[in-house]
Order: sequence, then C-alpha cells, then structure tokens
Amino acid sequence: MRTVQNKWLDSAVKTYLDAYGSTTAPLVYEVGSRDGRDGVELAQRISDGQIDWEKIVLFECNPDQQQVIRKSYPQATLITEAISDKKGTTDFMVIHGDQNMVGSSTMNTKRNDTWIKETTTIKVPSRRLDDVIKSLGHDNTDIDVMKIDIEGYTYEALLSLGKYLRNARIFHLETEPEGCARKYTNLDVSLFMQENGYICTALENEWGDSIQDQVWIRQGERNV
Repeated sequence: MRTVQNKWLDSAVKTYLDAYGSTTAPLVYEVGSRDGRDGVELAQRISDGQIDWEKIVLFECNPDQQQVIRKSYPQATLITEAISDKKGTTDFMVIHGDQNMVGSSTMNTKRNDTWIKETTTIKVPSRRLDDVIKSLGHDNTDIDVMKIDIEGYTYEALLSLGKYLRNARIFHLETEPEGCARKYTNLDVSLFMQENGYICTALENEWGDSIQDQVWIRQGERNV
C-alpha cells in the first residue's frame, strides 16, 4: 500500500523515473527523517512494487522521533546519530510542540525563531555519511535517492560523504538563501554540486522564501 503522495517530493520522483524508470527494491537515504514518511514514500514511488525495508535508511537523532519511526516502520534501517562532517558528539536542540515544530529540531542551538517556545538541549553522537555507507555495505552500491533536510547543515552532510558523494543518483536537498542560512547558502550548495558532476533539475520554495529545495541528478546518467 502506497502512502499519500506529497507534492514536495514530486520533482525528485519525476527526475528519477525519467532517468531510470521504476526500480526493484530501491535504496533510499533520508537524512533528517523526523517521522520516516518521506523516505518511505520516495522508495514506494520509484519502486516497481517491490520494497526491501532494510534499504530504506532513515536518519534521526531526536530520541522522541526515533520512537515514532520505530513504531511506524520497524523494518526500516534507523541511524540514530546526527550527521556531521566530524565524528564525535554535538549539542542538539530538541524543539517541542506540534509535528512541524518537532521537525525543526536542530544542531543549531543558537536558533531563536520567534515561534520557538519550548526546547531541550541534549548531547547526541555525530557521524559522517561515508562511515554509514561503508558500515552498511553500500560503498559499491548506487543510492537511488538521498534526501537531506537537517536545518542548515546540508553542506556539511555533503562534505561528510567524502569519496561516496557520487554513489547517489538523485539528491533532494533543503538549502537556505543568504540572510536565512546558518553558514552555507543555497548558492554554496549549488556550486558544490556542480563542481562534483551533478545537474540541477528543480529549484523550489515549497515552504516559503527562507527555504529552497534543490533536486540534482548525477551527470552522465540516462537522458541527462
């Protein structure tokens, strides 16, 4: 049974299907998962009907949300460390409230948006994506779609892929423009992706002008 289709995933799904068609048991990474729904939906929408749940890799370092994912998708692979360009530990601000607020929990503990009312700061372990890829045995495997939405740390997550950056066929990246970005802007991310052999297929502002979603496909792929 497929999930309700969310329009913010349409461009990544279309880019994938136009280039590759549907795929058996797709490998999907959702970095900054919150509840697991986007990662599962991406896998379902690009699959030919066959899903390998272990190949849906959901990243969430908020302990409360980890329990949500475990309850909803117990067969998926759950990575509980924060993703960073450095291995170690980091402060993590858990934002309390409704589901949208929870989704904005962040390593940026200085974030002070006016809508943030109640928070808890905790220590969480941090890990690089290249370490995850190697530990899961995906170092010689194409990742069909990698979605990264980690509240201003997309650039560092991309850096953490190291030599495995081009393992991903499609990227769906949340970025922020100048004036909203914590450090690296949407332009920094764009230049990084272009320099590493990716072509942009969509730039969208589904959540307003403060956030830009970018979809990228690996250069040299079918129909690209």
